[in-house]
Amino acid sequence: MNPLTGSLKFLATTLLNSITALLFFLIVAHFSSPSFVGKVAIIQLIETITGSFFALLPLNLVTRDVSHKYASSQDYEKVVSTSLSYSLLVSPFLLFLFLFPSYVWLSIPYFVLYLFSTYQSQILSGLGKFSETNLGNVIFTVTRWGISSVAVFYHSISLLILIWTLGALVKVIYYNHNLPFRFHFDFQIAKEIVKIGFPIYLSGIVSFISGQGDRVVTAFLLGSYSLGIYQLVALISVVPNTLIWSMTSALLPSSTYYYTKGIEMREMASSAFRLLTFLSLLLGVSSYAISPYLVLKLFPDYSPGVEVLRILILFITVTMPFQVLSTFLIALNKNYRPFLVIGSVSAIEVVLVSFLLIPRMGILGAGIAQAGNAIITSVLYVIFSLQQGIITPNRKIIYSMLLISLSLVSLFSWAIGALVIILGLKFLGIVTNKEIALIQKFIPPQLRFFTRILSLFI
Repeated sequence: MNPLTGSLKFLATTLLNSITALLFFLIVAHFSSPSFVGKVAIIQLIETITGSFFALLPLNLVTRDVSHKYASSQDYEKVVSTSLSYSLLVSPFLLFLFLFPSYVWLSIPYFVLYLFSTYQSQILSGLGKFSETNLGNVIFTVTRWGISSVAVFYHSISLLILIWTLGALVKVIYYNHNLPFRFHFDFQIAKEIVKIGFPIYLSGIVSFISGQGDRVVTAFLLGSYSLGIYQLVALISVVPNTLIWSMTSALLPSSTYYYTKGIEMREMASSAFRLLTFLSLLLGVSSYAISPYLVLKLFPDYSPGVEVLRILILFITVTMPFQVLSTFLIALNKNYRPFLVIGSVSAIEVVLVSFLLIPRMGILGAGIAQAGNAIITSVLYVIFSLQQGIITPNRKIIYSMLLISLSLVSLFSWAIGALVIILGLKFLGIVTNKEIALIQKFIPPQLRFFTRILSLFI
């Protein structure tokens, strides 16, 4: 269970996904219209609904339980079979999509496969099978953003859905080769996971509202054209954050595994928080400076979304270390009720601010709603992490939080923001020799140059 090599594998997969998605939307921008992007956004929206509303056995908790049992040499087969069987048993509820336009209900087989493969992926990660997990993701990425480009030339959302469905099917078959499926639903195991993880499940639902509420309100108030513009800039804005998040995909199974083996959770959380502060600040400010030119050059029809892009990309990326504290809250398995509180507050803020600002400011109001959401959830994650002993307010943690706050001066001048970050990382001692030694322990020899770059800031 190597968290660093696992993180690098997830990063490589996410880079591939980001590049192919960019090429896909370049094709869409040239051969289609924002309305087509809006339809793709609706399919992705329902995909997110499927993962949030239908995962009554919380995905992160399934990963945590499998990893814990694996580390303690307990039998995890019942958790695996129960989780996968559940995803099939709950699938008939997707028939409600017949109430929607034809291209939506044509997507039902895709959503069934999506839910099943998501559970497969989470279980494989819990077992430390990061290579297998990411190869399945590569298979689907090539289909989702590569082969489906053919559908753009025909302006056919139905053809796109068919290609996505076939890609998801191939992914499921590959995962099944590495994780053979046996239909067996253990009611007691399912009941225990639901009982413990119900706050996480509810938080997933309300987090969907906070994560997608701005898009729903945009579609409701402004229509599919504005949604298409907002969806594109929103997708671009999360690329830096997604790249860093991908590196944390191995954190939950790894932290659970090593915590079970006796490593202190506070120590792992502190190191991860400070290293991610280093990465998110540098990537956040540089992306803030570069991304508007990317949109103006490659997607000129989407230029009304540039200001929204600036706000989203900065706030979402630099606050990412706070969001990752959620991983350690799950791994600690102490109290999951904070997730419900955070999700509820987040959802209320996004929907309320969106309804207040979008009629006055257009899609900029939606961007401001998401920026406010990033700040509010960050504060709440810190509060609950302190309460549960995930982090302690020592000097290095405080300096990290201070530097994240100071990075927001980039809103006025990205050059000043970059200077503040570089000087802060250099003289505040956020990254220490201990983190360097930890990275050298896990990182492949050919990537040891990264530790030399980190050493420049010690």
